Amino acid sequence: MKTPVFIVIIIATFCFSPSVLFAQKDAKAKGFLDKSSDTFARSGALSVVFTMNIKDIQNEVSQAFDGTIDVKDKKFHIDTPDMETWFDGKTQWVLQKEWDEVNITEPNALEVQALNPTTIFSIYKKGCNYSYKGEKIDAKGRKVQEVELIPQAKNSEITKIVMQISSTDFMPAKIHLFYKNKIENIIHINNYQKNTGLTDKKFVFDKKDHPNAEIIDLR
Repeated sequence: MKTPVFIVIIIATFCFSPSVLFAQKDAKAKGFLDKSSDTFARSGALSVVFTMNIKDIQNEVSQAFDGTIDVKDKKFHIDTPDMETWFDGKTQWVLQKEWDEVNITEPNALEVQALNPTTIFSIYKKGCNYSYKGEKIDAKGRKVQEVELIPQAKNSEITKIVMQISSTDFMPAKIHLFYKNKIENIIHINNYQKNTGLTDKKFVFDKKDHPNAEIIDLR
């Protein structure tokens, strides 16, 4: 079962492998993807509440959990039931909640790109095929535009991503990832706030909040 951080890493490599096939791109799909990307770029700080559904189709196993993502410039904070991640633009702290253990690293530029959840807004721009699947009504009764993205990378673990983009504000409403191993990850965006007053403290691990955590400095 995959947590959001690992999903982001996979998404980041989804369309950037040097081993690719011939590109097939749909102009209408690109239009909606461009609008979504531009909307995010203008949103300033962003706080998102999501629900993750993980399905193991082959073994008929599934699980669901809620989480939050906060983003400001190059900084981000991700909180899920088993893991919490802070990144202040230079240093990253990852808290494994089960073991009360924090790993500290300084990821390089490529690693930052792979870990930043905002990667979802730009994956289509290089090495991805995409097509428009029409206007749909989502589980909450909202009108959305559905776009399918297919990896050109021959060795991609993901077979496709189906993204639903709000017809109203062009923010992602649902992201459905399909894997070769018959695992599916479905991310429902429950709500979000733009231009939030997030301070830089939000993106830094505070030892005072976790006094018993074991700190492992890997820098």
